[in-house]
Amino acid sequence: MSIGMGMIPADTTWISLVVVVDPSLHHDVVNVLINTAKAHHAATGGPNPRWAEWYAEHALDDLNRVLDSEMTVSELAEWLAQADMRYREENPEESWPKAYASWLLA
Repeated sequence: MSIGMGMIPADTTWISLVVVVDPSLHHDVVNVLINTAKAHHAATGGPNPRWAEWYAEHALDDLNRVLDSEMTVSELAEWLAQADMRYREENPEESWPKAYASWLLA
């Protein structure tokens, strides 16, 4: 017997994974996102259909430094657009910068 679409055997053992994120790292990512949002609103003054690209161009260096990563503008823009869709679908209680930071660090 299987669950769902017949792809997961019924005898599958599920393991919960808890990811512990350094609170200061989470805080740093949240701050990068908040500062980028403030700069975006100051620069554009309103809605911007290319917001993900704008955010990526302006946050990339700070996020790469904080995360010790080598993301590209296009990778970050794509991730931001996906995070925005997820946030709108899930409508979590926390602010979008906190939710995005949690997802990015997971």
